[in-house]
Amino acid sequence: MAALLVLWVSSMPIVADSLLGSLEQRYQPVALSDIPASECIIVLGGAVGPILAPRVDVDLKEAADRVYKTAALYAAGKSKRVIVAGGNQPWSPFEQSEAHAIRLLLMDWGVPDSAIVLDETSRNTRENVINTWNILQNTQCVTPLLVTSAAHMARSVASFEIVGIKVFPVPVDVRVVKTPRLTIFDFIPDVEALNRTTDAMHERVGQVYYKFRGWS
Repeated sequence: MAALLVLWVSSMPIVADSLLGSLEQRYQPVALSDIPASECIIVLGGAVGPILAPRVDVDLKEAADRVYKTAALYAAGKSKRVIVAGGNQPWSPFEQSEAHAIRLLLMDWGVPDSAIVLDETSRNTRENVINTWNILQNTQCVTPLLVTSAAHMARSVASFEIVGIKVFPVPVDVRVVKTPRLTIFDFIPDVEALNRTTDAMHERVGQVYYKFRGWS
């Protein structure tokens, strides 16, 4: 009975938005005109799926805003180099890395292949940071533009800063938006709300674990 009650509450939009919104609010979206130019852009994976039969295109996930924003930054002249960090999990049956899939999408959206550097082996945020740090040693990129989901930004920024990389946060994929008033539907459980609650709890656990390990 208690488990059902927890599931019921966790599935309510008002609860889901409160949990996820508290993570997103720390880093607010920045207008393109207010983003400074940089020597490079770092975009983190978790945004697209590979081209696998019967697909004929890259599969856009909910966080595909990351790739779109990166292409927009490049088009606006904010940087001429894009570092894509995204490998596959050890249990993944896919040979193609997510970084490779993101590269294809960036090229479709106007970023030349010559401007893209891939990290195809990182499996989590910590490895994103370590592998990107190694790439940055061969560049003149002092303050990268960091593109990831708003809810993931706090842990990402802290993870980069702890290894000495100061970034300019460019949060995207904002899933909790302001509404004029509450309605009955904010209190009726649904699957999408449960998904937001799950993602929020996953990120909270990630923050605690990264702090414990000294990674952020």
